[in-house]
Amino acid sequence: MSEERAMEYRVDVSGGEVSGAIAMGPGARATVNNVGARGEAGPLLDRLERLLGEHAADLPEAAQAGRDVEDVRRELEQAEPDRSRILDALKRLSVRAAEVSVIVEVVSQIRALFP
Repeated sequence: MSEERAMEYRVDVSGGEVSGAIAMGPGARATVNNVGARGEAGPLLDRLERLLGEHAADLPEAAQAGRDVEDVRRELEQAEPDRSRILDALKRLSVRAAEVSVIVEVVSQIRALFP
């Protein structure tokens, strides 16, 4: 490929932030798989469910907190999980479990997987 032709397909990023895949050129495809976050979230969600069960008496909205965890799990099962939906459920969960620091800590660890 000539240098002139190669320049047609060049991508320069200077400053700012690129978040996602970039594809250029004929037949180019870009795919982003955030499997790491899903894989890491599973054990944390398991721990979170155990903690919710152990501290249910301390949580005025324990049932709703459990539904928030299920919302996160269901979203992570989607082909393209919606980060906003996940973060919204985690925010609700943080509010519902604010009195139990160990639960809030695990919620924070999960939230960190979705920057």
